[in-house]
Amino acid sequence: MRVLILPEENNWQWSGPVFSFVVFMAMSCLPAAARDGSKLSPLFLQYKVKEGIVKPAKGLLKHTYLVPSGPYFQLFDWDTYFMGVALSEDGASPEALEGSVEDFLEFVGQNANDTGYVPREIAPDGLWALPEMCKPFLAQAAYRASLTARNADWLKPWYKRLAQTLEFWENARQASDGFFHWYNGVESGVDNNPAVMDRPAGVTEGVDLQCYLYREYRAMALLAGKVGAAQEAKDYDRKADELRARVRDGMWSETEGMFLNIDARTGTPIHIKSWTNFVPLWAGIATSAQAKRMIEEHLLNPKEFWAPYGIRTLSLDETRYDPVQGYWRGPVWVVSSYLMMHGLMNYGYSGQARKLALETEGLLFADLEKTGGMNECYNPEDGQPLAGVHFVSWDLLGEHIVEEAEEGLDPTALKPF
Repeated sequence: MRVLILPEENNWQWSGPVFSFVVFMAMSCLPAAARDGSKLSPLFLQYKVKEGIVKPAKGLLKHTYLVPSGPYFQLFDWDTYFMGVALSEDGASPEALEGSVEDFLEFVGQNANDTGYVPREIAPDGLWALPEMCKPFLAQAAYRASLTARNADWLKPWYKRLAQTLEFWENARQASDGFFHWYNGVESGVDNNPAVMDRPAGVTEGVDLQCYLYREYRAMALLAGKVGAAQEAKDYDRKADELRARVRDGMWSETEGMFLNIDARTGTPIHIKSWTNFVPLWAGIATSAQAKRMIEEHLLNPKEFWAPYGIRTLSLDETRYDPVQGYWRGPVWVVSSYLMMHGLMNYGYSGQARKLALETEGLLFADLEKTGGMNECYNPEDGQPLAGVHFVSWDLLGEHIVEEAEEGLDPTALKPF
């Protein structure tokens, strides 16, 4: 059964519970892929990997929404974005991604004094993970949904609230040096990243956070243009340009040849080599010279990040590197390898990007063949599964990762539509 795809013209006016139910039922039987050729697609179909990832409205969640399958029933922030990216390549209706964004935006400004606050995790029966903020992916998710739908009309009633989420970061999380800071490692999504200090809270200016916000500004500029806010579009592009320049100049370590997180209390770099230091490659923030040093000295270095089964999430020579029980301190994750693959593509390292894509696909293929499921992360040295058995979230990105590397495709790209 194929996913319901609305025609480009606005001939269908379905909405509300009936439409949500149809989309839910259609996506519950989601085909493995809209294209042929993916090595993983037959296994995704065989093991019904995508069943249960679209939930109907329930309780606090008033719109159809995406969840990682398995035991999960709550809405997560960046999981939602990357799952939406993966599903867009299947030709899926954007309804579930739109609904997920709307569910988050329902709570903007409802539970805090700070304008624009929304928790990063919402369940049908309550708000979770307070006081951590939803990671800055909502504008990117709204853009991806609008790109799939080929219009942003659905966003017009929500646009102001979406803009307010960026106001939160600017008003509550921006330090005097202009950089933004995480509340803690868990909020960052890279839970135990040693490059993010959890105590005291709110002191780590993350390289990754600046990149996500840079992309949020770019996405907001594109969306503002679609809803008729031309001046706001210019303002968001200006903010993106300013943030990019600030990161290039203020977070780059010429001595170490990479970007580094900053301790907001002292303004000094945090000298820990984490995969998050390379997110500027995916975001396109790094200059060509910076990218060359990062990639050739570190990312492709087998003594640091380049492992037999993907990208280590912490450098091999870091004292806290732990490939077996480290969680984000060494094991390979599909999302980090995926972003690094696109970072390599962005700066002309297409051969290495393809190799990384094949390794990522191979990890998931071997796991599915052996266990019928996928894991949260994998041992970078021997490829063995680690943590989160039968995990389905951004692992969905692995289905088309080789195709993207071979054909130069990037469903996360931000461009006019």
